Amino acid sequence: MEVTVLIPAYNPDQSLLSLVGSLIRLGFKSIVIVNDGSKPEHNYIFNKLEAMTDCHVLHHAVNLGKGRALKTGFNYIYLNFTDVFGVVTADADGQHLPDDVFKVAQTFLSKPDTLVIGSRKFRKDMPFRSYIGNVTTKHVFRLLMGKKIADPQSGLRCIPRKTLPAFMRLSGEGYEYEMNMLMSAKQSKVAILEEPITTVYIDDNRSSHFNPLIDSMKIYFLLLRYSLSSLLASLLDFVVFMISYAVTSNVLVSIFVGRFTIGLFVNFVVNKNFVFHHRGNTVAPLVKYYLFATITGIVASVLIQRVADKFLFSVILSKVIVESFLFFVSFVIQRDYIFTNKGLEELQE
Repeated sequence: MEVTVLIPAYNPDQSLLSLVGSLIRLGFKSIVIVNDGSKPEHNYIFNKLEAMTDCHVLHHAVNLGKGRALKTGFNYIYLNFTDVFGVVTADADGQHLPDDVFKVAQTFLSKPDTLVIGSRKFRKDMPFRSYIGNVTTKHVFRLLMGKKIADPQSGLRCIPRKTLPAFMRLSGEGYEYEMNMLMSAKQSKVAILEEPITTVYIDDNRSSHFNPLIDSMKIYFLLLRYSLSSLLASLLDFVVFMISYAVTSNVLVSIFVGRFTIGLFVNFVVNKNFVFHHRGNTVAPLVKYYLFATITGIVASVLIQRVADKFLFSVILSKVIVESFLFFVSFVIQRDYIFTNKGLEELQE
């Protein structure tokens, strides 16, 4: 099969041996396992794997996280398996059935430029932390990226070989790395396809190394970065607006003085480089950004005046209300129209 399987493993048990054996019987010709700093008592598992035909075992001296293990595997596969079309990533704890790994690979081979996700169905009778974590992440991802994916946390996915160099450069050493891959693919217009798979939870999912609090916060950090960037720009804008309004008593003039000084430029630089990770030419997004700022400035001035007149609010309070609403509109516009990347070709650069 023209697809390689990659399995990051930390303190695995016999289920990993069973999974690899089944994958070999299903026809996978190359399987890469990354021992992510497992404890010595698990060495016998890796020793048996190394003795298997078509099985390649890589080792981290210490535990570096799932994201780092995936990047280590991607690098090895990209350098050593030049004839494969893609890489199927699977978990080592037995929660991905061999038949589902095969099914995801087959779906990918029918559309080899597509990132295929093996999507589970979430039921309320599943382990509570898994149900809450996955449902929350699904909705947050849709809010952040404007794309509905049923199971964005799924570790079973097939990734086009062409995207590996760019994915290896992405930030994230833990579970947040898998979310960063989906965000990068979406921003770069790589098609994402879902393939239904069996939902398996073994022993109430106790074998999972996912920390619902810490790892979820890392996953949601994109929204936090955007919020902090917007807050910084808003504070600068607000200070300039109040000074200008005190001098001119003109809402429209004060808005544009605030928006087109340091606050807007700081917001552009931070959002481009640290929130949306836009690559390439700066001129086009800068022009679009200032055009968008002009339009929203006019809209904001009209809304602020109307809110102030209708509800007898102060101009300052009206500005806070209107700008809070425009915060979400601005996020969507910047994400989908200003800081987008060109596509698969740019992702490979």
